[in-house]
Amino acid sequence: MLKLRDIMTTEVLTIAPDVSIREAAELLATERLGGMPVVANGRIVGMLSASDLLDFIAGLPSEPPEMDGGREHGILEGHAVEEAMTRAPVRSLRPDDAVTLAAEVMKRERLHRLPVVEDHRLVGIVSTVDLVSAVADRRLGQQTFVFPRRGAPV
Repeated sequence: MLKLRDIMTTEVLTIAPDVSIREAAELLATERLGGMPVVANGRIVGMLSASDLLDFIAGLPSEPPEMDGGREHGILEGHAVEEAMTRAPVRSLRPDDAVTLAAEVMKRERLHRLPVVEDHRLVGIVSTVDLVSAVADRRLGQQTFVFPRRGAPV
């Protein structure tokens, strides 16, 4: 059985809840990520996705940017990640959970990524890309016998 530890990404980019929405959006765009865990004091306190950011920004009133000493400050500077993130409890799995369990949870709960936690500590993340890679590399699947095994009914 293929386990999450076999396919998860271990170098996880995280963000703090007090980071500005603008910085978070720039980070997601620069790193080409669809989301990331929000971590405070070593614990996951939420998840931030591009969809969370879009929903939050769409709900903001349109205000012209303020000028402060010649430097432009947009409305996004005045808001933090904690205002847009999906809050804890965050759905997570353990490194020894089966990859098929992650696929089932992600399908059922319509998630694109799941943090992998061990002893309340983030140790990795599994995403739809990780699952697709495992399938493409033929690491995930069931063994099919062309000929019946000895003693098996025909």
